[in-house]
Amino acid sequence: MLTARTRTGHISGLVKCSSVLIVLLLCTQSFGVEVSGLPVWLEGAVVRSLNAVWEEIPGTADREGVLSLVAARLFSGYDVRITPGPAATFTPKIAPGPPEVRITPPALLGFAYEWFTHDTEGLSRDVALMLSGVPPEAMTWGDEALREAIGAKISERLPGWEFTQQIYIFPDRITLTLAFRPSSRMILAVRPEIYSRTIPVMFRSDLEAKLIPALSPLIGLPVLWAQRHARDIEDYSRSFLEERNAVDNMRADVRTKFLAGTEASLEAGVDSHRLTFDVWVSAYAGISGKYPDAGIYFGWRPGRVLNPEIYGEVKFSLEDFGVSSRVGVKSELVNNFWAGGGIQWPEAEYFVNVVYDPVRVRRPYFVWRWYPGKGRNEASLGYRIDEHISIELYYDGAARDKVGVRGLWHL
Repeated sequence: MLTARTRTGHISGLVKCSSVLIVLLLCTQSFGVEVSGLPVWLEGAVVRSLNAVWEEIPGTADREGVLSLVAARLFSGYDVRITPGPAATFTPKIAPGPPEVRITPPALLGFAYEWFTHDTEGLSRDVALMLSGVPPEAMTWGDEALREAIGAKISERLPGWEFTQQIYIFPDRITLTLAFRPSSRMILAVRPEIYSRTIPVMFRSDLEAKLIPALSPLIGLPVLWAQRHARDIEDYSRSFLEERNAVDNMRADVRTKFLAGTEASLEAGVDSHRLTFDVWVSAYAGISGKYPDAGIYFGWRPGRVLNPEIYGEVKFSLEDFGVSSRVGVKSELVNNFWAGGGIQWPEAEYFVNVVYDPVRVRRPYFVWRWYPGKGRNEASLGYRIDEHISIELYYDGAARDKVGVRGLWHL
């Protein structure tokens, strides 16, 4: 019984070895045609064509002879020699002159033209090297392979740009012209938004209006290409804003962020490390005894730990022209979250307050003020609709109708 099992094991092993040998033989016979004498970008198309022909030639025929005849007709411009294997050796029928490659840039303005010139620097040389030694006649059948190879280079240098190639075939040389156009996904509008605790809204609106024509060269550019140059756009916008008087006079620092899209946006934070300023007008609804008022806020930051700010605020009642004022100090405990205290006149009341203010539009904010001498609270939960208008749910512990709505217009 043991002998039978051993023999069965030997037979099974022989069967496995035979199967492996058969697979190896089949793989050896299925090897494709080897090609030499061609540039790398042209080999793929040639190998696919030769393999397709080789597989269709019957085994009883002179396969190398048939393949040689077909290759001579398919691949004009080259002498093709087929050797067993099979292997195909390509030799140009003539020694072509150096190719000429011309780049026709699209109609671009300002910095966009500079970027395009920079990104295409050396492209004509690279394409000319690809065509070096290729006989002109080969372009009658190799133009699509050339387009694929050039497209790979352009997608690296110029993402989002499409191109057309025009090939002029002369007896001894090739002239190639590349023209460019943006893809269908392009920038249609640019929306700048400037955020600042330092510069009043009226000046920020003016800066945004000036940024729109300054960024007009972006209109019509491919989104992908603009995204590649986001850092350049941010640097350009930052330099543009720093040169404006409203920013320079405040000694404000500028931070920019570009977001590419069909409707692109440029966000700019313009703030002084030392000064803050705001002018506003407000009106109330739902709270009796509250009349429209206007205010001016001015702050100074000495630049210490927790970013303390010493500020003064003057408020004018538009009903009886009464004036009240506050002087205080607050510190930024965490980003956009402030806490501090001060004194208010003419009541001479002390207060502590907490403020959360991200400054940006379409963001909520919160202000709470407590007067410990009278145990009175005042709070508002607001939302910035745009650069000018905010609306708040307002609470005043001293009023008869404690909760109402307040609208603010920032000048």
